[in-house]
Amino acid sequence: MADSAFSEAGKKAGLEAWRIEDLKPVAVPAAEQHKLYSGDSYIFLKTSEATTGLTWDIHFWLGKETSTDESGVAAYKTVELDDALGGVPVQHRECQGHESPLFLSYFKSTGLQYLEGGVASGFNEVKRDEYVTRLYRIKGKHTVRVEQVPLKSSSLSVDDAYVLDAGLELYLYAGKDANRLEKSKALEFITKTREARGGRADVTFIDEDPENVAFWAALGGFETVTRSGETDEHHENAAKKNTTVLRVSGATDDNLQVADVTPSSGVLTKDILKTEDVFIVDVGNEVFVWVGKTASESERKNALTVAVHYLKKEGRPSHTPITRVVEEGETPLFTAVFKAWTEPKVLKFGYQPSKGVAKMQDDKPVDVKALVKAASQDEEDIGVDPNGDGNHQVTVWRIEDLDKVEVPKEQYGQFYDGDSYIILHVVTPSSGKPSQVIYFWQGRSSTTDEKAASALLATFLDDSMHGTPVQVRVTQGKEPAHFRALFNGTMIVHAGGKASAFTNRDDEDSHDTDGVSLYQVKGTNEKNTLAVQVDEETSSLTSGDCFVLVTPSKVYEWQGSGSSSVEREIASRIAAILKKNRDADVVEEGSESDEFWEFLGGKGEYAKTKSSFEAPHEPRLFQCSNKYGYFDAHEIVNFGQDDLNTDDVFILDTYTTLYVWIGAGANEPERREAMALANKYLAVVKSDGRGEGTPIVAVHCNNEPLMFTSNFLAWDDEFFTKNEFLDPYKARLHKLKEEKEKNAPKDLPGTITNEDIREKETPQSPKAPASLNVAAKAVPVLPTEVPVPKATPSSPKVTPVSPKAAAPPAPASAKATGTAGETFTYDELRAGVEGIDIARKEDYLTDAEFHTVMEMSKDEFEKLPKWKQQAKKKEVDLF
Repeated sequence: MADSAFSEAGKKAGLEAWRIEDLKPVAVPAAEQHKLYSGDSYIFLKTSEATTGLTWDIHFWLGKETSTDESGVAAYKTVELDDALGGVPVQHRECQGHESPLFLSYFKSTGLQYLEGGVASGFNEVKRDEYVTRLYRIKGKHTVRVEQVPLKSSSLSVDDAYVLDAGLELYLYAGKDANRLEKSKALEFITKTREARGGRADVTFIDEDPENVAFWAALGGFETVTRSGETDEHHENAAKKNTTVLRVSGATDDNLQVADVTPSSGVLTKDILKTEDVFIVDVGNEVFVWVGKTASESERKNALTVAVHYLKKEGRPSHTPITRVVEEGETPLFTAVFKAWTEPKVLKFGYQPSKGVAKMQDDKPVDVKALVKAASQDEEDIGVDPNGDGNHQVTVWRIEDLDKVEVPKEQYGQFYDGDSYIILHVVTPSSGKPSQVIYFWQGRSSTTDEKAASALLATFLDDSMHGTPVQVRVTQGKEPAHFRALFNGTMIVHAGGKASAFTNRDDEDSHDTDGVSLYQVKGTNEKNTLAVQVDEETSSLTSGDCFVLVTPSKVYEWQGSGSSSVEREIASRIAAILKKNRDADVVEEGSESDEFWEFLGGKGEYAKTKSSFEAPHEPRLFQCSNKYGYFDAHEIVNFGQDDLNTDDVFILDTYTTLYVWIGAGANEPERREAMALANKYLAVVKSDGRGEGTPIVAVHCNNEPLMFTSNFLAWDDEFFTKNEFLDPYKARLHKLKEEKEKNAPKDLPGTITNEDIREKETPQSPKAPASLNVAAKAVPVLPTEVPVPKATPSSPKVTPVSPKAAAPPAPASAKATGTAGETFTYDELRAGVEGIDIARKEDYLTDAEFHTVMEMSKDEFEKLPKWKQQAKKKEVDLF
């Protein structure tokens, strides 16, 4: 029987908490739930509302100084609470300082507050800003780990990264040979530590101040670091030796058995895990509890308890993280432990990046005949027929502020490429058990935090349904047929979406605002045809597809001469959805009105290939690479632009032309072999009627012609530029330094700075000849808020200027003198104006000239990240 303290638990949505006092649970007032004592144990119950009713998550939290008795009671009472709620809640074990993201999410508004002491010690609170100085090493080549090392300079090596945590002073030391992942992880660690301290901790980068006194003093004195540490491979191999896999099996609590199934090689493969059991996977720094889909109730219920007992038996720290994952809902951290973890076929989207030139093995010729043979597009059976008999119920949520928000039913099937979604499909047949599928759809431009949240929340939804649904990850443009079929040929992907939930991002919600939008309708059958928003310009059109043009007063359904009957039918459905109260016109290619072209910026060139007569075959894409040590090629079915890996070469067969697309990072052997393969390919396919005169056209990344891009749905000209690799360490370092500079105390007008003192102490140089452009002498800056002047008839005359081919600077004699509120021409500002804030030269341009010079409005400029603003100013010589 459950404890009387739980008699009203879980009956309504919200967070409830109990502290273990005298080995009994005692309710904690809501206002005090965020204050946790290190010497105590707690039980938290989170009750949430779902379409199927209430769902529950139970967390038992263990303070770092809690007694064994209290932690044992917390675990036991958690099971009691679980039973009282029907045995359906998801259980989580939380340890002080190592809480899960889900648990932390309950305290977004208050944060967690750790207090020293406990119920038996008088509740003595920890003093603010008292920290123990620690040195952490960040090491690893494939799996980066953060671990504490002795606080001394001899702990440093040239090939690792380190963080010295001195409370409100944080130091980042990166050895000269530290790899990119180590430096990136170190920066991530130091950033999170700073954020945990309310942003009050100051960060110092030792590479900018290599003789920093405080840093070396904390380590016992300065020394030149020349030693190398153990290799990353040795470090990772040592971690592998600590790997243990236990199988938990048994139908009831009485016959529960635990067996060690660790492979003798120490290398884990996916086939170790059996769906009918629970497995405990210990990787040294973390323990995972993997729950198979058909595991018994006893195995599921006791899994966490067995993991805790295992840690105790092994003498491991009580705060060792324990993470519970379910079959087909595994986290990347879990799958990374296994060698060659393979996902179900329906989850296998995108490409695998190849880097550099692999060591070439003996030639392994490509079987061209097998390559020509059409690749199978059959998809793995997920056990649910979207068109089968029974009652079908679909629920759609969009990720907003890292939470799922239900989408109105009238908007089902409409997605935004800047967002991520969760879709639940439940089928209740007339006889037999119901079946469920959870999809999490991730838009091409969705932020990393939204994608992560969609995966995490899908797992929580799976847990709330006892792990019975099948989970399917779906990325934009790679939707399987059973997903698109949910929306009966009316799936639409709009541009834009909700902003990232991270408060330190500059993102804003983005949607179409001018009332004009263009949608490309493309596909080969009713199941895979959909509409995707593209740029509303003539060059987006292609004769092979249908398009829907939405304007403020009318909707046009444009039918390309080479479009299929299926595409025309789907375009009509899409137009009916988007038109609302507008009129709708069907426009055949070649019969467009002037009004139609005006909405697309005027009549112009577009791809006029792929007519039904010229191209009886659908285009096919083949990836060519030597990343495995030999040259190989394979077909990519249902392809999209994001399949084009810039490290490889691709062959696109449009029937009338064979294109060889060359990625920017493709190596010379790949280029050479791909061209040879293209010729062999044509020799094999000539029997299909195309003849031997089919041209082979080499196309380079970022220089694709319309004839090539028209074969891809919603081609984005900036895709490869904006998705270029950006070193995460450099990006984060730049952002952290930028924030540090932004938060630094500002000099008030009239303040004498060190720079002013240096100027007075330095003898003045001889006066420069008048013909030279001498920079204006620095003077105290204007107040931080500089009034932005509006263009008026009395403003200086604006002369159109091309920032990429600007006129030479005006002579020094033309230099102007400014005061607050004045405006100046672009030439005057480049020459130098005395008495202005030289760090904000752009503020002194009129609105019109600002737009001419910067190629954007002042409002658009201010929304750019700081580093992009600086880059733009440098480009036009206003920096």
